[in-house]
Amino acid sequence: MAVITISREPGAFGEEIAARLAGHLGFMLVDKARLGEFWHEVDPDMASLKNVDERIPQDDLEMDSETEATIRLLPELIVQLAEEHDLVVIGRGAQGLFRNCPGTLHVKIAASRQFRVRNIKSSEAMSSREARRWARDLESQRARYLRFLYNLNWADPNLYDLTLQMDRLSIDQALNLICFAAEEMQIQQVPQNQIIENMVPESGEDRKNGRFANFSEEEFARFLEFYGIPYAYEPDSFPLEIDEQGKAIEAFTPDFYLPEQDLYIELTTMKQSLVTRKNRKVRKLRKLYPEINIRIFYQRDFYRLMAKYGLLAPKPDLSADDQCTE
Repeated sequence: MAVITISREPGAFGEEIAARLAGHLGFMLVDKARLGEFWHEVDPDMASLKNVDERIPQDDLEMDSETEATIRLLPELIVQLAEEHDLVVIGRGAQGLFRNCPGTLHVKIAASRQFRVRNIKSSEAMSSREARRWARDLESQRARYLRFLYNLNWADPNLYDLTLQMDRLSIDQALNLICFAAEEMQIQQVPQNQIIENMVPESGEDRKNGRFANFSEEEFARFLEFYGIPYAYEPDSFPLEIDEQGKAIEAFTPDFYLPEQDLYIELTTMKQSLVTRKNRKVRKLRKLYPEINIRIFYQRDFYRLMAKYGLLAPKPDLSADDQCTE
């Protein structure tokens, strides 16, 4: 299992190199088209993806809950793809998403501004002035995206294992260098799931309010109580793996059970890096217990529901309060 991230300056042939690399290695290419296909399974409204794909509002104060939830859902989709495929990921903050993970190679494709403006003029049919402005705007958007999600500086050289200066390289030469680095680093030798396991640390957070594990659970319970919907909080725990002595070594406890609907609800409204393990456990639960009816509530769904019914309180710092408590 392996992930190669391609961060690129506009006009430096990053997209072309990534596409060639994925085809050469037999990896899945994660680009705008691939994310669009995968996104459609989550939300048929493709406009919501277009508005947040490598984009952050200029002023964070202008961001509503639904926009923020959509932004944070994108990395989760990429992680889900990484659970089952070797990936070449173009941009999307992937150098931050998979930072310090085994089985990864982080590449930056760069070039002089003159080189990039010339390429943009040719490919986008722009004047030199338009090309410079277009490149500058894209650079600003991508830098803001990485800073918002991971508090990282796009220009930090420590984020990259390999930086290629395309003024002096052909696309074929760049491709060969990346393939050589991937082979030397033996990124494809990393055991399956090790990348993901290193992304999702166990949480040692204790519950702070005595009943619910985090703010989102408390808000969801408030919604249920407001509309008189009967529920039970964490009533059942389902064994997912049993050792030789018959003891459960892995189990899953859904957040809520709605008896009138015979439905379990699992909230995944915390930051992206803590969601993936929960999704994997839900899939395992469905396989082992097909009679169990369970629905996952993503952050986007949660805030949309709360806003619709006017029950959305001011959001706390989710990085501190919303921790995974499986």
